[in-house]
Amino acid sequence: MIKYEVYEGVFDMDFADTSATLIDAKEKGRLRNIINNLNMYADNVKIITELYTNVLLDENVSYFLPKITQQDVFMRHFPELFVYNEYGENLFNCQQNSKYHRYSVFHHIVASIECANVTEISIADWQKKIIKWTMFLHDIGKPYVKKIAEDGTESFTGHDEKSMELAEEILNRFDFSKEEKNIILTLIKYHDKYLSVDDVTNENLTFLAKELNNDRELFYLLINVKDADSKAKNTEAYNNFKVIKEKFYEFANTYFEQSTRRKIEIKESTIEGKKVEDKQEPEQEIKLTSKDIKELIDEIITKKSIRVRYQPIVDLKTQSVFGYEALSQISSAKKIKIEKLLEVAKDYNDYDKLQQILFTNAIEQFESVVNRDSNIIMVNIDYDSYVNYVNKPRIYDMMARNKVVIEFKNYDNKDLTDIQETIQSIHLKGGQVAFDNFKLDKLSIEDICYLDIDYIIPDMSFIKDIYKDFEKQKFINSLITYTISKDINLIAVGVENKKILDTLKLVGVRLVQGYYFGKPLPEINMMNDDIFDLLNKEEDQSIM
Repeated sequence: MIKYEVYEGVFDMDFADTSATLIDAKEKGRLRNIINNLNMYADNVKIITELYTNVLLDENVSYFLPKITQQDVFMRHFPELFVYNEYGENLFNCQQNSKYHRYSVFHHIVASIECANVTEISIADWQKKIIKWTMFLHDIGKPYVKKIAEDGTESFTGHDEKSMELAEEILNRFDFSKEEKNIILTLIKYHDKYLSVDDVTNENLTFLAKELNNDRELFYLLINVKDADSKAKNTEAYNNFKVIKEKFYEFANTYFEQSTRRKIEIKESTIEGKKVEDKQEPEQEIKLTSKDIKELIDEIITKKSIRVRYQPIVDLKTQSVFGYEALSQISSAKKIKIEKLLEVAKDYNDYDKLQQILFTNAIEQFESVVNRDSNIIMVNIDYDSYVNYVNKPRIYDMMARNKVVIEFKNYDNKDLTDIQETIQSIHLKGGQVAFDNFKLDKLSIEDICYLDIDYIIPDMSFIKDIYKDFEKQKFINSLITYTISKDINLIAVGVENKKILDTLKLVGVRLVQGYYFGKPLPEINMMNDDIFDLLNKEEDQSIM
């Protein structure tokens, strides 16, 4: 087995004793299964992509990958890696004599994949796949561009561009979306860029951010790539990068916060002496074919096209952010609302799977939000989709790390005993339950008495124009009186303007959510500052 150890943050391993080391029988068996499957499904692009991805994601990749590269099927899938240069070297025996490298090229690649197992910021499954394939391919161009000077000095100038060129050929043979390929190729292109303190300027980092479409998540992925790469070099290289990494993070914290502020800035105009919001026209949805929709569903299931935004829930009594609702959005050139996609997913029997992916991904993404003031996260999911989710321990682990409130929808017409058992199981694991879009035609007050729920979220129809509808005001007030007696929190959503907010205060609402306080955003620290400023401007009113 390949031996490795971590010291001073740098990955170290010894390939020399591989054949002499006894390998656990279970790992040998796993290796045989992997090789058998690669041979069996060698022509099935989707399956071999998954098989290689699983190898790269495996904790014991440093054992499996070198063994697999010795197989004919691997040579068939990655012929570019076996091409010899003028010095009789290919990827697997190419040396790199440098003060910053302790390994040959291939050994460095394996070490960097291993180092990518640990990141300072939690990342989603689709991002883990991206970063592992990036590390696998980031240096494959080195044998092609290697030059040895008369004094024996070795150089690999242009290896990033060559690696990107070869990686594109390879990725085109596998099952990657266009977006995934573009991200991997961009990360490879810039993995070795700006690694000296003098080069880490605001101008250069701004250039990198723009190359990554001003996407904060991708910028952090690039930092992770550089981090794994430097750890796999040697102690001196990693110590140098730690200084540079801090500068990257400092830049990101400033640049992306300012960028977010610019994007959400509300334009105001004056019409008849009154200020009104200059709302942008909604994006037009593109009419998609069945094939387009199915491809998009598959992309979301593999977490390729999901972005999470957060909308604050404000506590009017404490004048602070109580928590956040996580809202999933589709990031794709194919414009379609996620609600519409969920409807269509039923025709492909993917509805439950989509609901489950969106639910777990939202919580995972929330865990990566830095410096949050509150760790209460509210996530929506169809009741049956939650019940049918087989990997409940995964959700329970998330509940142990966060204050998770599960917002159930489509909970009506269910057996009350079953619902209560589900709620109790969630409570036992530290989670809480909310009923979203609550109406009396869904459940009666008597039903609510039986169920041990934590939150009620009235349907938005009760909140819209409440300031001019006395019947709505009476209903919300009576519902608040009831919920207080049952130790249930009521959250009023759809607070679009000050008239609605003022009316809700008067009828006794404490927790509110809506565009008046802010649109859903990926960044919450700046959002919290804006809400604090807004609340300070509000007139003091007594809150129950």
